[in-house]
Amino acid sequence: MRVSAYCTLAILLLTGSPAAAQPPIEVTPGAATFNVFVRSTLIGFEQIEVARGPNGWIIRSRGDLSQPIDLQNRFFEVEYDEQWRPQTLTIDGVRANIPFSVRTTFDANGATTELEEGGQRFSVTNPVPPDAVVLPDYFFAAYEALAFRLAGAEPGDEIPVYVGPPSVTRARVDQVLSQQIDTGSSVFDARVHRLSLQNAGGPLMVEVWTDPDHRLVRVLIPDAALDVAREDIVAAGARVRQVTHPGDEDVRVRAEGFALAATVTTPVGHPRPSSGWPAVLLVPGAGDPDGTLSGVSVLGQIAGALADTGFLVARYDARGVGQSGGRRESADVEAYADDARKMVRYLDDRDDVDRDRITVLGHAEGGWIAMIVAARERRADNLVLVGTPGTTGAELVMEQQRALLDRLGASQTERAEKIALQQRIHDAVLDNGSWDGVPDAMRRQADTPWFRDFLDFDPADTVRRTRQPILILRGSLDREVGPHHAERLEELARARGRDSSVERLTLEGLDHLLVETGPRAVTDYDELRNRSISPSFVNALRDWLESIP
Repeated sequence: MRVSAYCTLAILLLTGSPAAAQPPIEVTPGAATFNVFVRSTLIGFEQIEVARGPNGWIIRSRGDLSQPIDLQNRFFEVEYDEQWRPQTLTIDGVRANIPFSVRTTFDANGATTELEEGGQRFSVTNPVPPDAVVLPDYFFAAYEALAFRLAGAEPGDEIPVYVGPPSVTRARVDQVLSQQIDTGSSVFDARVHRLSLQNAGGPLMVEVWTDPDHRLVRVLIPDAALDVAREDIVAAGARVRQVTHPGDEDVRVRAEGFALAATVTTPVGHPRPSSGWPAVLLVPGAGDPDGTLSGVSVLGQIAGALADTGFLVARYDARGVGQSGGRRESADVEAYADDARKMVRYLDDRDDVDRDRITVLGHAEGGWIAMIVAARERRADNLVLVGTPGTTGAELVMEQQRALLDRLGASQTERAEKIALQQRIHDAVLDNGSWDGVPDAMRRQADTPWFRDFLDFDPADTVRRTRQPILILRGSLDREVGPHHAERLEELARARGRDSSVERLTLEGLDHLLVETGPRAVTDYDELRNRSISPSFVNALRDWLESIP
């Protein structure tokens, strides 16, 4: 029996403690359009409406999704009663040019579904918890009901989920976080629910973002490179903010055919020098302008701390992220470096910047982009590399893979299998080799221009071509980028044969995120969410910047 038209995940039934019963919440009816992205490429939309029904609530939608999903949603409607228990589900659509329809009725005994696909009809009856949330694949309007059910949910709670015959599972709440969103016309705190579902291939991680009215804002499924976002938060005026500072000023900087959205933070309470402020450009390794990793806004916090000591600091959305234009999926290391050069030139043109004191700082792989800028841009006067790899990307990935397997206590067999799989991915990416044996989800993440450049990049030649004073910083507890990386970068910098200074500092007790912590594995980073970067890092950076003539 084929039911793949709208149900593609082989979800299994989980056991666990159900969520505590929640009283019915106040629901705000209304409509919104959601944009759907796969691998950062817009593939279509879904128009979603939540309305009052005669016996409760109705969620309906229409939409159109191109490849790789290839779905025309002609009509979707799911009806719930006042207690948010499902009553009926109706779907009419076309998947891969094959028309299909779904009619499901829910009662105390379960769900009875009538399916028609390609001229064939099927009838399926299977047990479904009466309080299940209906989540057929690729009909994102259904997540509105999950958003309402998540109101008041806490980590450890579980909600029964019906995907489609015969798939029933539970959505386990792993984390509940807060995220501030600026839409240009308003600022609100979104509630971010990190959920896990179990399928035949292992847990499926899902993020569900809701606004203060418990309405759906965003759905993220990382393994599928899928991002579904309400139109107001992906419009040009929308931007996720982790940290703010009184000196923040939002600006737009012209790049090649698009604009970069940036935040310039100026000192508050400091007299402006006659020559202008010394400036620092923070280059993101990730797309987030605040350089957020595991909940710690590394670059955003650096910006505020440096501004408080008398520096003008700029940070920006990487291309294709937030307010910045351009296409993220086709960008490589060189493209990101070109964008950073535009930011340096923008700072050089500002009247309130000391043109002889512009520093480029990169954290993690952002350090690679920063060193390319330093090697090519005469307006960049100093270079700071923080937790930056000193080997090729391919060597770094294999090094981190082995270290992680060691910490997890993997068996020799498992270790060999994982390393062989990683090597197979590298061969496929770098040498156009075979993807046989590589899971589709891994291929989607790896087969990108950025990852190809990442694996192939070697900082050696780039560092040798720099001329600026260089500060190399790392935390003594950085397990992602070990001490030999900083040592190699220092060796390369000193081999330049120039008079430019080089300084390498190791800050005791700091990890890769510049947070003061005890020894921990990478897998423990979620515990650091919302922690602050160490004052020792800020002081060391400030002292070096002030020492440069």
